[in-house]
Amino acid sequence: SLELKDLGKLDPVQVVFGQSSKVLSLFWGKKRWPRKKLREVIASNHQGAQFGLYRAKQTRFAGKFRELARMLRVKSDLQQIVVSADYQSQKFSTRGCDWDEESGERIDADIGEQVKTIVLDESGFWTSVSNILRIALPLIKLLRMLDGNKPVIGKIYHRMFTIGERLESMSSRVPWAADMQRLHASRWEYLHSPMHAAAYALDPEYMTVAKHLDAHCQDGLRLILKRQCLRDVILSRPDASPITFNDPEVISRVAQAEREFSAYQRMEGPFSDAACQQNASIMEPAKWWDMYGRHLPILSSIAPRILAQTAAASCAERNWSVYGQVKTDHRCRMKHATSDRLVYLHEAFHIMQRMQDAGWSADVERWESDSDNSDSDDDGDESALRMLMA
Repeated sequence: SLELKDLGKLDPVQVVFGQSSKVLSLFWGKKRWPRKKLREVIASNHQGAQFGLYRAKQTRFAGKFRELARMLRVKSDLQQIVVSADYQSQKFSTRGCDWDEESGERIDADIGEQVKTIVLDESGFWTSVSNILRIALPLIKLLRMLDGNKPVIGKIYHRMFTIGERLESMSSRVPWAADMQRLHASRWEYLHSPMHAAAYALDPEYMTVAKHLDAHCQDGLRLILKRQCLRDVILSRPDASPITFNDPEVISRVAQAEREFSAYQRMEGPFSDAACQQNASIMEPAKWWDMYGRHLPILSSIAPRILAQTAAASCAERNWSVYGQVKTDHRCRMKHATSDRLVYLHEAFHIMQRMQDAGWSADVERWESDSDNSDSDDDGDESALRMLMA
């Protein structure tokens, strides 16, 4: 998200954002004809589809880039409208201003002519829109992936590396791509941690490239393995005696974990099987390690913990949003325990709804007895009534 913000601050990108805002101000303005006409043209050219230009809210992640993507999607429709006779006959309200360089006086400029110039500018506006979206699309996909609930911390290292390579390849065609490449490297340096390196090294999807880890990634993995081994030794001892990295038991466990990772790098044992390698990119990491990594007891217990780490604050943000809806200013006297229960019920109902949409149905226990004896049936009804009364 911060890198997309850096991209939006570049001067060429700000120019395109300003031009797209003018187009949106016309087709989302007070005059209804442009918006109505655009929907009619889109429905005619896209087999009855009902959509128009997208206008993002202030708090929407990647909202400006989504506006550009929708605008590029309806590019031919916009060009068809601005060259039509109906468009020329319309009188749009005056927006913005131009300045006479000789007299310095303000000259009102019609927004209709400005939008027409922008929409018909193939080499300037639309080429810039395409270049911006080519650079922003991998970042938006990564942001969307992190916004979910799946374990994806092991994917970040590889995705950021491929984004850097993409920017480097575009430097010859896009003049400002080199500036974006430097901003990307700076943001990755700020974001990167040993946990990202360890998750990348232990993610089964990248098992085939684990033997070619660089020194930085290898050092991050060894540091996380030491910390996890120290944690396991602390939890295994009933007494509260101080334990450090120099403890013999910790050193022995770390050494064994590193030997197991060396076997994982060389793809020994079950890792050499074709089915294991195919499932590495399909199965969830924890299930994959439970299926194929049992011959490495320490590494198979550490890897799922690392790969299950939260990669973004999206879950916490959604939780705080629900809290904000439950405990409002009008309910300021609500106790914290009550709001906790209400938030729990809110999420439980949502999970139940998703499961029902997927075909799940709750098991309903029968109240009547399975026997044919009517007396036993009456006893079952009475017992059920007593349970309800209780």
